[in-house]
Amino acid sequence: MKFLLTADLHFRTDWFRWLVGQAPNYDLVCISGDLLDMFEVKSTREQAREVTTLIKELADIVPVAVCSGNHDNAAGLVSHDRASLYKWLVDLGAHPNIITDGATRKLENLILTTVPYHCPKEEKAIWLDRGLTIRRQTGQPWMMLHHVPPKTGLGVSGEESEAAGLLLAYRPDYFVSGHNHAFPYKSGQSWNPENGRSVCIGPRSIDERAISESYQTRHRIGRAFLAHHSTDMDAGGRAL
Repeated sequence: MKFLLTADLHFRTDWFRWLVGQAPNYDLVCISGDLLDMFEVKSTREQAREVTTLIKELADIVPVAVCSGNHDNAAGLVSHDRASLYKWLVDLGAHPNIITDGATRKLENLILTTVPYHCPKEEKAIWLDRGLTIRRQTGQPWMMLHHVPPKTGLGVSGEESEAAGLLLAYRPDYFVSGHNHAFPYKSGQSWNPENGRSVCIGPRSIDERAISESYQTRHRIGRAFLAHHSTDMDAGGRAL
């Protein structure tokens, strides 16, 4: 499989249309949160309607997976699958080719979990436990979309620390995030592949020793406002 991984599109409709143009070249397109922009003149409800149309257009070409970010509250919450989720994203999941916020699904040789931004970790465990169980049963690779990146050390937020805890607890094969727009322009940051257990695609600011002395990430890749990382996988789910 070949992935196109993005985040933080923030209602840039030209960027969504770029994805539509690129879609035939990929087997899966992922958007790791902040599809909308709370500072945009248009209301988030209006934005959600336009983005819904664009994502459906994209999903008519290729499977699409999305998770929510901190900008994506539009039209309120509804109860779904034992958790509270943004209604417009729940509705988006009616399209058969869209894996929407708060889901775990198998897609060919890949397990995919989309983790809602606003849910407490107890609710996030609903979908993460499912993904972990399926990976144990099948041995297939597992990708997690989680808007906030895992971070450790001084000055990290509670949600970044929580993301690091989820990474340690579940150890997905791919942890795809966004949220930090400063990367890679911030001094001292870089694209930095390393050997280990997981591939973390998102802002690089994690000290593996602070999480676990025995745990290291295999591949850390940063992303600015719109960057993409494509990964090819063979039939057995191994990265090429």
